[in-house]
Amino acid sequence: MFTIEMDHDEVGITILDQDGNYEDVQFIVYDDIVCIRQWNEEEEEFSMIAMSPDMFDEFRQALDLPSGAYMMKRK
Repeated sequence: MFTIEMDHDEVGITILDQDGNYEDVQFIVYDDIVCIRQWNEEEEEFSMIAMSPDMFDEFRQALDLPSGAYMMKRK
């Protein structure tokens, strides 16, 4: 299950673990940065990864490719 929330300058996507084994994963997407965060119960704070939108797009494309090294052409 997932939710999508759109604001004037961001898109928030939350992926929920329906089995309750993992904390929700949130993708917070802006024009210039994509943040991925997940609550860390032991640290009592979010663990965060930040990347450029181009890096995130390469990640999305990589999900459909076989093993190997790739260089993506940017538009």
